[in-house]
Amino acid sequence: MPSSDTLTRAAVVLCVAGLLLMLPILSSIRASFVGFYMLGSLLLLVSITLYVVAVVRELRRGGAL
Repeated sequence: MPSSDTLTRAAVVLCVAGLLLMLPILSSIRASFVGFYMLGSLLLLVSITLYVVAVVRELRRGGAL
């Protein structure tokens, strides 16, 4: 299993990538941009999940959970 630091870094990278993919929808709503928006939303969901897993793992290691 990857360390919590690795999971946090992966979450940040996926979050930035997801936000960048969602930017074109601000300029205009076209069918091609909807796919980017959906992919960006999926990447944000995955990044939030990775971050929560990293936080829970750190709390368990510290004895808080």
